[in-house]
Amino acid sequence: MSLPSNDNDAWYYPAYGFEPSDADLPQPPLRGNWGIKTYNEAKWVRKGKMTAWAPWMDDWEAEDRARKRLRQFMPNQEDEDTPLTLPHLRSPSPPLMAPYPNPQIRHLSYTSLVMDKAATHSFRSDVLDELEDSTNTLIEGETNLRMALGRLWQVMSETPDEVGVGTSLVPKREDEDVEEPDADDRFARAPDLTPVAHKLFLSPNRESIFDGTQFSHAELQLETLEKSLATLRELQDDGREYVERLEEIREGLGDVRTQRNGVWDLVRKKAIQELQEVAASTAS
Repeated sequence: MSLPSNDNDAWYYPAYGFEPSDADLPQPPLRGNWGIKTYNEAKWVRKGKMTAWAPWMDDWEAEDRARKRLRQFMPNQEDEDTPLTLPHLRSPSPPLMAPYPNPQIRHLSYTSLVMDKAATHSFRSDVLDELEDSTNTLIEGETNLRMALGRLWQVMSETPDEVGVGTSLVPKREDEDVEEPDADDRFARAPDLTPVAHKLFLSPNRESIFDGTQFSHAELQLETLEKSLATLRELQDDGREYVERLEEIREGLGDVRTQRNGVWDLVRKKAIQELQEVAASTAS
């Protein structure tokens, strides 16, 4: 069995160099404290301890105490263990430092400002161009919705009964025809004032075409139609306002880019003048 009492101390403390001289002594047949005092590698079992006690354990404890005293006299050495890094994996958190060098606090000349990589990155960045392209893409995306709603309002403004029919001629009534027309005739000749949306989206004569459903009542059909049309008008107003705000953002981005390019061009001209002056003074 692999028990602590069966182990050899030379396995754990090879530097101690313990080599029993009486290797020919008999081994104890039993494991215990009774009658093993004269046996080779005798160990005494201690109650409540993991390992047995042997005669050479005192020497090891004395040596361990000496090591601890020497360790207390030695200065403390800080651990310089660098954290483990995996360069092939992307860090889950943002880096502590920017990918470009830190900008200088103050620039005493135009040349130092132009030669600064951070300033060059700020003035020549493509962020404004990308934002303007994104704004144009969003504005173009609203065009399809605006065209669809415009076509819907155009269809709803045309009377379905008059689509494809030319201008009808109203016959002139003769003066001799003085007879009173009937009420049915007057009602038939009266113009139809029903809204076009009702003609397109409601069933004729207010009859339900969805029996047994939530749209079975004519009043409910009319209410649902009015709510839907109001939602579409509100959507059109929101889209128009959204496009106006995007156009304002695009104009603001253009102004900022123009000002930035103008400042950068001026700084570069000043830097070139400084270099020319330095070259002239050096040549003279």
